[in-house]
Amino acid sequence: MSEKTAVLLLTPEIGRLPEDMGTLARFISGKSGGMGEVVAALCEGLRERGIDCHLGTLNLKKRFKEECGLNEEQWRDIRYKIDPDRIHLVNASFISNLMSAYSGNPLLNAAEFQKQMVNHIIKIVRAKSGGRLILHSHDWMAGGAITAYAKATGCPVLHTIHNVHTGQIPLEMLFGVDIGGLRDYFYISADQGQQTVDCQATAIKNASLINFVGVKFMYEILEDYFLDRSIVSAAVRQEIKAKYNHGATLAILNAPSRLMYPEVCPFLVKNYGPDDDVLAAKKENLVAFQKKTGLLVNPEAILFYWPSRLDPAQKGVELLEDIAMRFVIENGDVQIAIVGDGVGRDRKHEETLGRIAVASGGKIVYHHFEESLSMLGYAAASDVFGASLYEPCGQIDQIGNLFGATATNRDTGGYHDKIKELNIQGNGADHPEGNGFLFRDYDSGGLWYALTKSVQFHRHDAALRESQIKRIMNETRHLYDLSKMIDEYVAVYERLNGNQPLS
Repeated sequence: MSEKTAVLLLTPEIGRLPEDMGTLARFISGKSGGMGEVVAALCEGLRERGIDCHLGTLNLKKRFKEECGLNEEQWRDIRYKIDPDRIHLVNASFISNLMSAYSGNPLLNAAEFQKQMVNHIIKIVRAKSGGRLILHSHDWMAGGAITAYAKATGCPVLHTIHNVHTGQIPLEMLFGVDIGGLRDYFYISADQGQQTVDCQATAIKNASLINFVGVKFMYEILEDYFLDRSIVSAAVRQEIKAKYNHGATLAILNAPSRLMYPEVCPFLVKNYGPDDDVLAAKKENLVAFQKKTGLLVNPEAILFYWPSRLDPAQKGVELLEDIAMRFVIENGDVQIAIVGDGVGRDRKHEETLGRIAVASGGKIVYHHFEESLSMLGYAAASDVFGASLYEPCGQIDQIGNLFGATATNRDTGGYHDKIKELNIQGNGADHPEGNGFLFRDYDSGGLWYALTKSVQFHRHDAALRESQIKRIMNETRHLYDLSKMIDEYVAVYERLNGNQPLS
């Protein structure tokens, strides 16, 4: 039995895990969204400090097999012969063939995740540490019954809000869980005549502390932004305000894992860092990316790179569709690359961007998400851009800056926190500052305006651009250093541990 207080991270998705999470780690991790990446970074940082860190996630067998290039027999050998150690997988036949936690029936996936955590996994991890356990739940899927159970049994919870989406799980889906004992801790809603558990509101209600991954987005919710859109439910907004009024809200900015840096990224044709000839390295990666994607091969092109999902509810893909062709026509030195999938079963935007790409004659390309292509795109990019309506944190700007690209996006949420307007010496600034370009209005004119500012910068001579890009790369490494993020989380864990160290 361990004398340390254990930390159990619960997440429906996970990025590339550090090897010291156990041998199984390299078989169940891969590219995911920002939430999965920050959880992976947390695992990396906590293990480096000797903290007893555990991970609970879904066993997406089909995806794990494909990402590792394994057949069924090889996968079976891994699962039967490797001690999972600190990794706790939720298994179910209807989950094993999914490529994502949100595929299939997300409510059914969430209910199974919560049932197995409550009935088995939390008890196992807690017993191994002599009852000393802190739960760190991520996203609505790791809320609901899990956080209600933790509250009922006296286990402290930090709940991180990566997004404000929620899921309404019908009570009957939680069959096997002690509903009677947890009912007082649920946030119960009515959905189509059924009693349901609002998983995000329940998580916020029961958490000892809640954490946002950006300061601006937290205040946007508290100050009643987006009331005209169904972004934040009334229940979630109400519970967030209650926590804030009780001094139980925090904001810790995400930091990328060190495995995301261009010095070590395995998908580049030329690795590089801020002390190298950055523009030369980026040109090599640009040409390789152009050849792989079907862009016209031109090492001098200004490449604007969109690495986000094609989400009209959040990411502003319709603004991109409106201006992409006109923008590359009016700016002959510009190319645009989009690498990302549609949302759920919606293929509308994939088809639209595919048609735009074909009509562009090699100036615009669209490809489905694939990790190696996506990461090569960052190394090729002059600017990494988006057009978000709202953004809890965002990560594409950080990764773009790490890889020596400027960042362009709307002035909201996490992009307000992290993108500062680029000013070069002699252009109204006492000294060089900033890392990208922002626009205010959520319309295609706003996006056009910001991209035009970026083009103007990238047309400067190479020496000036190189000095600014290197400055941005170095500042990003300093501002979003993983160890700083881990320091903040460890301080929160120790607060939940009665102001005692975790070991």
